[in-house]
Amino acid sequence: MKKLVSVLTLIFVISAVFAYALPACASEADNWPNKKIELIWHSKAGSGGDLYLRALARFLEKKTGQTVIVNNVTGASGANAWTKVNKAKPDGYTILGVSSTFVASPIVNKLSVNYTDFEPVARMFIDATCIYVAQDSKYKTLSDLIADAKAHPSEVSFAGGTAGNIEFIAARELMMKAGCKVSIIPFEGGGDGAISVLGGHVSAGVGEYAEMASSVEGGKMRILATFNKLPGLPIPSVAEAGYPNVKVEKLRGIVVPKGTPTPIINKLTKLLKEAMSDPDFKAYYTSSKLVPAFAEAKEFKKILSDQTKQVEDSLKDVK
Repeated sequence: MKKLVSVLTLIFVISAVFAYALPACASEADNWPNKKIELIWHSKAGSGGDLYLRALARFLEKKTGQTVIVNNVTGASGANAWTKVNKAKPDGYTILGVSSTFVASPIVNKLSVNYTDFEPVARMFIDATCIYVAQDSKYKTLSDLIADAKAHPSEVSFAGGTAGNIEFIAARELMMKAGCKVSIIPFEGGGDGAISVLGGHVSAGVGEYAEMASSVEGGKMRILATFNKLPGLPIPSVAEAGYPNVKVEKLRGIVVPKGTPTPIINKLTKLLKEAMSDPDFKAYYTSSKLVPAFAEAKEFKKILSDQTKQVEDSLKDVK
């Protein structure tokens, strides 16, 4: 009899705990967001991804009435930012902005954290990745640059990202397909690479249009080619310049810590969708030449998986 009472008591206690916990979880999701939201980015202020998150933060503040901050957690090839979010409470208040570096860096740098440690929310854009030079550069076309790289490989250099950065992959893959080898100078942020190109310290750069838009529009830089066709601009793609087998697609998206409740993910997804048609946010991504490519969690997860395979294949011989 005592055993029966003990079992019944245990069942009652467990039931009470679940009865209390479930409404609490539901209440958290129902009330989200009701406090400050932190958007985390892995590189410096002024980089393309940083600008994207700051524009998104302005929309989220306007829409939710809550404070939304962007926190640049740099270093360790992205691992510092990703580990911070991975260890954060899965309550929707710590959100990670990601690019294709989120896929490539863990592979190249053998990091302990990767995309499978997070809940995908949505891919929002494909970011135009460009090959650019200073306005007074002797290179007028991509063919000029490649011809010089073949003739004088030790004299031609690229400003790119670190080995785990999609810009590094883009520059390296193009040079391999073109049959030449150049030095790729790593920069933590694309803005620093652009400054180096403007200063004449490197021959050319590979980066996001958003990072160089003001310099291009101000007549300080020229874009030789893009890895993705830029809408509305008469700039040849790498494929049109003679290298159709070089395909690099840089994504922009949002993920959250593993275990974030589905209702919160759904609410965040809805907000991100609404951002796409917000006039101010649309003005930002149109001027930055970001290509809208919205994909919800399930599709985004597959995109991350597919890009992982592409990066692994591309970087098999990178040590």
